[in-house]
Amino acid sequence: MNLFILLNLAIPFLTLEVTEKDGEKVRINVPKTLVEESIKFAECYDEAWEMDAEKISRDSLLKVLEEAGIDDEPIMEITEGEKVIRFWIRDSKDIVKNTGTPKRLIINVQSDNEGDNVNLRIPLTFVKILPFLIPEIGEDAEDAKEAKIFIRKAIKQIQKVEGSFTLVEVDDKDEKVKISVE
Repeated sequence: MNLFILLNLAIPFLTLEVTEKDGEKVRINVPKTLVEESIKFAECYDEAWEMDAEKISRDSLLKVLEEAGIDDEPIMEITEGEKVIRFWIRDSKDIVKNTGTPKRLIINVQSDNEGDNVNLRIPLTFVKILPFLIPEIGEDAEDAKEAKIFIRKAIKQIQKVEGSFTLVEVDDKDEKVKISVE
C-alpha cells in the first residue's frame, strides 16, 4: 500500500485558476498527463489557441508543460481586463485527499436558493460506457471516433490517480459547483 502512496505523489497536476475582481473564481485540477493528451487531441482542430490576444501554438504549450516542474509559482499568468488566469504545476499530495481507486464522479451544486441544490454520484463504471453512447455516423463519424478514444484515455488517466480529488470548482456569488472524483 505504501508503494501506491509513493507512486501517487509523483503524479503532477496542472491547476488552472481564473479569478475575477468581483470575487468569482474557477479552479480546475487535472493530471498533467491528461492535459498533454488533451492538447494532442485538440491539435487536429486548430493550429493555435488565442490567449491574451496572442496566438500560442500547441507545440509551444506542450513544451512548456513538459519542461515545467512542480512549483508554487505559476508557469503562466494572463490578465484579460478584470480577469486573471494562472496556470501552475502542483504535486498531487496538495490535491489528492486520500488513497484508493476512484469509484465515482461527484457533481455538487450549492445555490443560495435552498431548494436548488444538486448532489449527483455517478459510478465511474457508468462514465466508462459513455463513449459507447456516442454514435459514429454521418459526416462527423471520424470526429466522434476520435472523441470516444479521447474520453477513454481521460478516464484511464483519472483512474491512475490513487485517491479522491477535485476536478473543477466554481465559486460565484450565487452558487458553488464542485466536480470531483472519489
